[in-house]
Amino acid sequence: MKVVRLLVLGMLSQHGPMHGHQLKLTIQTIDIEAWSEVRAGSLYHALHQLAVEGLIEQAKTERPGRQPARTVYRITPAGEAELQALRERALRVVQPPADPFDIALWVAAGLPASVLEDAVRERLATLRRQLRDVAAERGELLERGVLPEVGSILMRHAETRLDAEIRWHEELLAVVPALRPGGPQGEQAQD
Repeated sequence: MKVVRLLVLGMLSQHGPMHGHQLKLTIQTIDIEAWSEVRAGSLYHALHQLAVEGLIEQAKTERPGRQPARTVYRITPAGEAELQALRERALRVVQPPADPFDIALWVAAGLPASVLEDAVRERLATLRRQLRDVAAERGELLERGVLPEVGSILMRHAETRLDAEIRWHEELLAVVPALRPGGPQGEQAQD
């Protein structure tokens, strides 16, 4: 699922007509790139594609001061129907995040334990830093009173995922020396 479509349609439905720059500023204030796969740069492509599909339409063009002209979009009835379908699917379907590390570990099993241990230790340090950063940011936003309840619970979701990743990597570190190549070739090599 292209979550940027869900985000754009949802923002236009909830907040009314907006131009791309307004959407970009709004998602930057909630630091969406830190906790989702949405990238601010993908908004303009999504706006264009949604307009081509008739899910949003041009409401007007604005030119505030000396700034460039900006197209303001609004959601169409077809867009509202698409939003409802996307939102329903996203709320109900569980899609675990894919991490290329899993494939890398599969093909790296059997390398010297020190190589894998170094990689896992680096990942652990990164994950712990990310957890500290998200927790600190959530605390700061709460202290300033600018974090809505839904934002706080989403940031806690990110913290919980990072904590689970840390625990899994700690378990992995303990078994790295015993890892053997996977698949039929690895099983035969052990015989």
